[in-house]
Amino acid sequence: MPTTASNGLKTSWDASESPTASQLHPLFVALALLCLLLCTAVRADAGELQQRFEHRRWTLNDDSPSQIGALAQTRDGYLWLGTHDSLYRFDGLSFTRYRATDQQELGIVSSLLASDQGLWVGLRNGGVRLIDAEGEVAAAFDLGRGTVYALAQTADGQLWAAANDGLLRFDGQSWQQLSSQAGFVGTNAYALLVDTSGRLWVADERRLYTLEPGARTLRDSGIAVRRPRQIVQAPDGALWLAERDGESVLRLDTSTGQASRIGVGEPVNALLFDQRGALWLSTAGNGLLHVAQPDRYAEGGFTAIERFAARDGLSSDLVAPLHQDSEGSLWIGTHDGLDRLRDRPLQPAGLPANAQNLALVADRTGALWAGSSNLPVMRLDRDGLQHLPLQTPISATARDSQGRAWLAGPQGIWRSSGDSLQKVAELPVQRSLDSAVRAMLVDRQGALWLSVNRQGLFVLRDGRWHGLPPPSAKPAQQMPVSAALAPDGGRWFGYRDNLIVSHDDGGERHWGAAEGLDVGHVTAMAHQPGHAWVGGQRGLARFDGQRFQRLPLPDNGLFDNLYAIVPVRVEAGEDLWLQGQGGIFQLPAAEIALALANPAHQIRYRTYDAQGGLANDPHQVLALPTAVRAGENRLWFVTRNGVVGLNPLRAPQNSAAPRVRIESLVVDGEALPLGATAELPADSRRLVIGYGAPSLSAPQGLHFLYRLDGFDHAWQSAGRQREVTYTGLPAGDYRFRVRALNQNGVASEQDAELDFSIAPLFYRQPWFLLALGVALLGSLHLLYRSNMRRAAERLRTRLEERHEERERIARELHDTLLQGVQGLMLHVQAAADSLPVGQPSRGLLEKALDRADQVINEGRERVRDLRSVPQGPVDLPQALGELEHLLDHPGVTYRIDIKGTPIALHPVVHDELYLLAREAVGNAFRHARASLVQLQLDYDPRQFELQVVDDGCGIRADYLDSSEAADHWGLRGMYERAAKIGATLSIHGAQGRGSQVRLTLVGVLAYRQKEPCARRWLPWKRLTRSPHP
Repeated sequence: MPTTASNGLKTSWDASESPTASQLHPLFVALALLCLLLCTAVRADAGELQQRFEHRRWTLNDDSPSQIGALAQTRDGYLWLGTHDSLYRFDGLSFTRYRATDQQELGIVSSLLASDQGLWVGLRNGGVRLIDAEGEVAAAFDLGRGTVYALAQTADGQLWAAANDGLLRFDGQSWQQLSSQAGFVGTNAYALLVDTSGRLWVADERRLYTLEPGARTLRDSGIAVRRPRQIVQAPDGALWLAERDGESVLRLDTSTGQASRIGVGEPVNALLFDQRGALWLSTAGNGLLHVAQPDRYAEGGFTAIERFAARDGLSSDLVAPLHQDSEGSLWIGTHDGLDRLRDRPLQPAGLPANAQNLALVADRTGALWAGSSNLPVMRLDRDGLQHLPLQTPISATARDSQGRAWLAGPQGIWRSSGDSLQKVAELPVQRSLDSAVRAMLVDRQGALWLSVNRQGLFVLRDGRWHGLPPPSAKPAQQMPVSAALAPDGGRWFGYRDNLIVSHDDGGERHWGAAEGLDVGHVTAMAHQPGHAWVGGQRGLARFDGQRFQRLPLPDNGLFDNLYAIVPVRVEAGEDLWLQGQGGIFQLPAAEIALALANPAHQIRYRTYDAQGGLANDPHQVLALPTAVRAGENRLWFVTRNGVVGLNPLRAPQNSAAPRVRIESLVVDGEALPLGATAELPADSRRLVIGYGAPSLSAPQGLHFLYRLDGFDHAWQSAGRQREVTYTGLPAGDYRFRVRALNQNGVASEQDAELDFSIAPLFYRQPWFLLALGVALLGSLHLLYRSNMRRAAERLRTRLEERHEERERIARELHDTLLQGVQGLMLHVQAAADSLPVGQPSRGLLEKALDRADQVINEGRERVRDLRSVPQGPVDLPQALGELEHLLDHPGVTYRIDIKGTPIALHPVVHDELYLLAREAVGNAFRHARASLVQLQLDYDPRQFELQVVDDGCGIRADYLDSSEAADHWGLRGMYERAAKIGATLSIHGAQGRGSQVRLTLVGVLAYRQKEPCARRWLPWKRLTRSPHP
């Protein structure tokens, strides 16, 4: 606890001159009474100070550096700490030791100055470094003038350094040491300050100088000083100096030039005026001093002064630098760590810290009633905290339509009457360990509804209890865990496992998943005119009277297990205040409207208690709700730090947008430098990206959104997590973006981005895929050609075998049948010649011989046909052209079109094509009733094509089916001839639109080929081939 510090007055007296005890007694009594009054006043002020400020410290256990000698905050929001061994950067959560690119340590840091150029660092060895926004050393100077005590920059951009061996000035190009010609006559320079008017103040070992804006020469102010440690300016414009020699501070009124020395009673290391105008003083061994009204002082000291020391929680009593950041927090560097004091966003209610399982309710006057499991019932109003004589566990509260507070516990039910309580009834069941009251409600008719643990729901009417049956047979739904009264008088009860039961004049109704409810255990409800809010195990939902619509809250775990919902009407609509296991949150009305209209909207919220948690005994029932509204301007919350409150109508504190940045990139356990587009190896498996944003006042309130362009389809909510892991990313170009939002929902003005690419594996490289594709296509082409060659070879072999078979048949006919018939005719001729001329039988024999000559001639023609081989390429067109004379076609024009240069066809192919074309042309002449029949021959080297097209009546669909023989065998025969030579035949014809017969045959099968080398030994293969049966 803060304590009162000595005012620094010292009194000496001689014992020989001391008065007697009787003379001193009245004086001692008076002094004691005076001290008692003073101490009482000081304690009151100290209590207000402790309630107003929230303290946090970092020590070695938190990886904090020790022996902090300088503090500064740069434009990007980071706090920099100069220590006895190096420089550290702090973002509100973690400390990062600064290392230059060359990995050289800076050494002992004696002073820091944040400017537009970056961070200026003064070193004990006389060096000065400039660290830019990227963390690189932009400039390095070795002044060689001993310890650099202070740095300052004037409006003209010149940098000033107070060093052990004098005063130096940097004009942007070089450093110059000021001499007596420039007005500085001291040996050492100790302190610097640029005041609000732009004047530079310089202190040496005995003098205080000033340099007006635009002047070139220092002017001695005439004020004697004693080696000042620091110069600060108060809100009223006065200068205050902490001096090395003495136990006082010096105040200089710059308007009058009058200086006053104020005793402190101990050496002061540093001074700071906060935003309220209060003065803070750090001491070398006695902690931190606070003067709320520094203008109230006398020569002997301040009128009221408070102390905050190690026994109050300060990291050390040896305190050095003080710094106030851009958000108003006070930072204290000590010998053992770092401390922070800031305004409490949640003000303590003042209830005992040892109260467990608090249950709250506010009456119509705004007074707060609080029951617990271990303390008497308490009542808090404007007059303070009152302890009532009733000491009984309280686990449920309610407020009736008349504004009275109701409290219930295992020993009964009480109702407020003024500032006292009256017992209303006993519980409907006998008291037991498992009969704690879970929820309570008083309806408009005055009926009391009570939920008793593991017993069920009861209602008290006309002094009698009535038990209601459970809504289902589930043991978890035997009794409700929350209750709320709707504006229309409806009684609503929340159960476990996603069930709400309402009771009204229309009876009982159950609400669940069929109506859109999806919050799990229903632990919080808040009814408003026309709608209601329901919270539970899985978030929050809005009820419009018919269905529930779930509010798309961030999926970061903060909004799981909601215990209280408090709607607050504001100018923009209705804000929601939520409390759950993750803390206390405010959802602005505008964000709620956007989220309800667009479920993909990333809702922004404000965090007021990021620590979360409740001071609850795990063996006791948690009293719900955990937050209540007392009047228009006060919300009370039960937290693990006690009951705290705030004004919901107060505008949120203006806070700067966080500045997010990428901190690290780790690939498969190896950290990679950040900079240009990172080229990641092809076998990268696990990628971890670290990011952060400085938030010195409320780092736990930061939450982040991230997105990986090229992989994520939408922004992902990371909550408070400060790194994201990707595994198994495919090759490609990526851009990682991250955005930060602070506790007030203010987003970073610019996203932090990191570009990187993952090289594809060699078998995924474009050149490899192209080569593979070409090779595959080539292989397929070669395989196709090989298959075609083999197929053509097989077909050609069959055709050759067929042709040879025809030659064999021709030989057999010539050598056997024709020769036999010829011999027979010679015998018959001899017999005929032996008969006399004129005999009838001779005439008959001669007629038979004439017929035999015809048969022999026909036989010879057939043998010649079997052995005939077309000698030129024009035989098929000529043969088909002769069809015009061979086939009858009155009134039908017959035309042959030849495309390309005619090529000699294989003999068998020639015959089959001729017969097939003859059949097609004959069908067109006989059946098509066409006026034009056109035959087309295409001698493409790769593919031979034959078409017969007419403009007649077409072909019936049932005739086109070659499987339907009926009485039309011509079409089937055409298909069979095409199949024999490996050709593709298609016949099309529609009624009244003519017909088309189209045959295609690959060139290697259609045309006569030169005999390959392999054919030379083909007969030997046939000789060795086993005969087929």
